[in-house]
Amino acid sequence: MDDLKATLDKLDAELAALKGLYDLFFQGGRRGEPTKERKEMEARILSLSRRSIINSSDQLRFSNIQGRYWSFVNLWARIVRDLEEGRLRRDKSGAVTRIGTERGAGAVTGPGAAPGPGPGAAAAKPEAFDAGHIDRVAQELLEARRICGLGGDPAELAALRETLQFRANEISSSAGGKKVEFRVSVEEGKPKIKATLS
Repeated sequence: MDDLKATLDKLDAELAALKGLYDLFFQGGRRGEPTKERKEMEARILSLSRRSIINSSDQLRFSNIQGRYWSFVNLWARIVRDLEEGRLRRDKSGAVTRIGTERGAGAVTGPGAAPGPGPGAAAAKPEAFDAGHIDRVAQELLEARRICGLGGDPAELAALRETLQFRANEISSSAGGKKVEFRVSVEEGKPKIKATLS
């Protein structure tokens, strides 16, 4: 059991390190995506998932690590895809930023940046979402995941919030700048999230 606890401690630390590498990549401090490190981490998670974990607290901890890993992988893949498809770009410092709906307005946001107009914006761009609403929805989604037995680790909160903000900006941009609100529900034992425009 001590061996498994040590393995889970190491896996948790490796996930934090991998997230740090991706943060560095998206902020322009690293040239390439840390694909090798991600594949190594994935191999370790898949290997451990084939192992029988008897202790329920160890099983829960592994499920949380695994859930956080896949949440991050989905977020990273979406950001990389948006970079490749031109919905995101790199600024002068190399950091990833979202291109605003108005050309030349300076309205640029990124995965870790606050939404809204950048310096020199001619007119105030309406917010795509309310930050307080995103925080509440992230908490509701985390609770729904916990109820459904799909993790619900508080450490996932930042990634969920970032994903919701990213998605709200994406939806708002394609809907002419309308404000986006989310609603969390549980259907067939799975948490679902629905977006509405206002």
